[in-house]
Amino acid sequence: MGKTPPGRLSADAKIGVLTAVLVTVTLAVQATWLADGFSLAGHDLVRLAVVTLLFAAAEKFVVTFPVRRGAHTISLSEIPLVLGLATVAPPLLVAVRMIGGLVGLTAFRRQRGSKLAFNTALYGVQATAAGAVFHLVARSSDALGAVGWIAAFAATFATDVISIVLISAVIALHDDSEEWRRLLTADVRKLFQLPLVAVTTTLGLVTAIVIRDQAPAAVLLGVLSLAIYRVLHRYAEQSQGHTQVEALYEFTRSLNAPGDADEVARVVLSQVRDLVRAESAELVLAEEDATVRIRLVGQNDFEAGAATAPGDAWWRPARLGELVFLPVTKQRVRHPSEPVDAMAVPVALGDTTAVLIVTGSLPEIETFTPEHLRLMQALAAHAGVALTNVRLVERLQHISVTDALTGLPNRRKLLAELHQATEAPEMVGVLLLDLDRFKEVNDALGHAIGDQVLREVGNRLQHRFAGRGTVARLGGDEFAMIISGARTPGDVLAVADEVRRTVEEPIPVGDLALRTQASIGVCFAPEHGTDPEQLLQRADVAMYAAKQARSGVRVYQVEDDQNTPRRLSLLTELRTAVETGAIAVVYQPKVDPMSGRVLGAEALSRWQSADGPVPPDEFIPLAERSGLIMPLTRHVLNTALASCADWRRAGHELSVAVNLSPQTITDQALIGEVQQALAAHGVPAGALTLEITETGVMDDPTHSLAILQSLRALGVRLSVDDFGTGHSSLGRLADLPVQEMKIDKGFVRDLTTNRSRQAVTDASLHLGHALGLHVVAEGAETQAEFEHLRRLGCDSVQGYYICRPLPADEFLTWLTVARSVAVG
Repeated sequence: MGKTPPGRLSADAKIGVLTAVLVTVTLAVQATWLADGFSLAGHDLVRLAVVTLLFAAAEKFVVTFPVRRGAHTISLSEIPLVLGLATVAPPLLVAVRMIGGLVGLTAFRRQRGSKLAFNTALYGVQATAAGAVFHLVARSSDALGAVGWIAAFAATFATDVISIVLISAVIALHDDSEEWRRLLTADVRKLFQLPLVAVTTTLGLVTAIVIRDQAPAAVLLGVLSLAIYRVLHRYAEQSQGHTQVEALYEFTRSLNAPGDADEVARVVLSQVRDLVRAESAELVLAEEDATVRIRLVGQNDFEAGAATAPGDAWWRPARLGELVFLPVTKQRVRHPSEPVDAMAVPVALGDTTAVLIVTGSLPEIETFTPEHLRLMQALAAHAGVALTNVRLVERLQHISVTDALTGLPNRRKLLAELHQATEAPEMVGVLLLDLDRFKEVNDALGHAIGDQVLREVGNRLQHRFAGRGTVARLGGDEFAMIISGARTPGDVLAVADEVRRTVEEPIPVGDLALRTQASIGVCFAPEHGTDPEQLLQRADVAMYAAKQARSGVRVYQVEDDQNTPRRLSLLTELRTAVETGAIAVVYQPKVDPMSGRVLGAEALSRWQSADGPVPPDEFIPLAERSGLIMPLTRHVLNTALASCADWRRAGHELSVAVNLSPQTITDQALIGEVQQALAAHGVPAGALTLEITETGVMDDPTHSLAILQSLRALGVRLSVDDFGTGHSSLGRLADLPVQEMKIDKGFVRDLTTNRSRQAVTDASLHLGHALGLHVVAEGAETQAEFEHLRRLGCDSVQGYYICRPLPADEFLTWLTVARSVAVG
């Protein structure tokens, strides 16, 4: 239970006060009646004993209709009540009602303590009100005449109203302070069971008349009463069944409302507690030696936190997939650590299992039943789906702003934080760091060692500088930092020098100690601008200037923002290469991991300049900045489709994928280019996949989405490339007219040994398939990675394990020889 604030009464104490008030009111009215001349003499003791026993027996025949956190109970108590109203003085009726109710509650419903005291006091107030209403209406008329009938109905209806109001008061005090508001706005037909009260009251009147005129016939009425009870009981079961179906529907609908995991967990606990009629509910997410639990008790009192999970916790079997059912029965031997009555069921959450627990059945039920357990299983299944989806969404949202290799914020997150930082009046420093000659590390020692170096650099920067700003990885060997709160440019430059020294410290790799050097570009807001993209671009210019001058650190200068001689030279060569078709296109196959069948290939551009090969990461941005990206795209598209046509003529019904720059998907001319290229090479539109990143869509969503829709209308397939690297947004993914999603190679590398990457890949696959997308994983370099992706259900795989990118003629030769990749 939640703690009661000092100086305030607990819920149990408040209910005790309410019970005392009810008893006081009852005694005060009795005293008034006795003072008014109601006589206690002359009453037949046998009759009083019979009425008392009937009140006690009525507790055995109770029909319960759950109403939110409370319950409306219908019994045959109206029969002895009507008999008492017609034949017993009000003070004696109150006494026999309370005595009979006390005996029945104790013997048949096993109530004790405060519950017993409150219900006994409730019966006293009901009998007092019934007596007062009956005698106020009937006055001196025949108790079993027409006026007496009206008085009896008025009296029993009054007791029904009193029961609802006082039970609502108990719920408001004990569990739910909103109960009064719901009581005032509730549907009266659902709240009061007036037709049923009318039936039992009518039966009571008939019984009284029969006893008066033909007492032995009361036995027949007893049989009829039992039959009516069975009918009411069956009706209650059917009503509860319909109510449960409606409640399940409302439960699933409430789980579909947007919210984070905590909000969904609170909805689950609140609904489950009410539907299975429990005092408290909790959700336990257990790890090896500790548990994280959210618990709901009392008046929407949620307790959340970590706690030690004892090895003998009674709910432990539920974590292993078993059901735990602990009702109150004579056969059960209760362990001291076990609650009085409780249930626990497993909740599947993807790769782990939570436990849903309820304890303490509400007063209107004796204990939990197998039906309650089955209902709880159904609720747990719905809760598991909702919580899994929320966790998946939150995980993917985290992925969308996190670098997979280092765990640092990625470019998108950095830009968002830089935008926020530049809104403040203080100076902001932006550092962009690039590792010098990092390509040599990859070439000499392999990508695995290169990744290890990048992780170590990221860890160092985060550990030493996180308290002074935001550290992010932009991709490749580039890192960035935002320095907020610096008083002078000199303070930022001092941090830059410290960063450079930190990066240059030896990095142990096996038996080696690698030394890396870095070039750092620096710019300041607002001196060099306030637009985040512009600030990063200017820091990038300064970084390239530092790299060329080998100065280590350099502040942005306007004169640096003219293309460097190397870039100017590259730009000139690139323009010539694009115009003459000197950009080579190579192809990397995609295969079905289940059958090994080759499905198609991705077209990749390669450029050999006069000084050697230029990586795509360098010449493609250069083409984008210089207006060459559309001619380059046209060249790659036509070359790829020509190769695809050759494959298909050779009997290989393959598709080909071409990457699109963000700039091209905002250019209306792209639609015509694609249409003309397909027609020129005789390739069906369905054999062409255009791969996009979401950056272009975000830059101009109106035009880019319209163009993508037009491309899709041609029959071309669309794919979201590099999913999870920060270039794809979960919120936008569902809105794009795409049919395919590609998991970035950064998540596939070391997939078999890195649990985090396994979780990310699995989550991405589930999301893609949930959206009806064909999921491709790129970067499979080992058989183990390929087999792992196959077991996960990936639709297509590409990577060095299958084949390196090959020129068109070599690819066709490989295709003819290979035809499929061995699996299994």
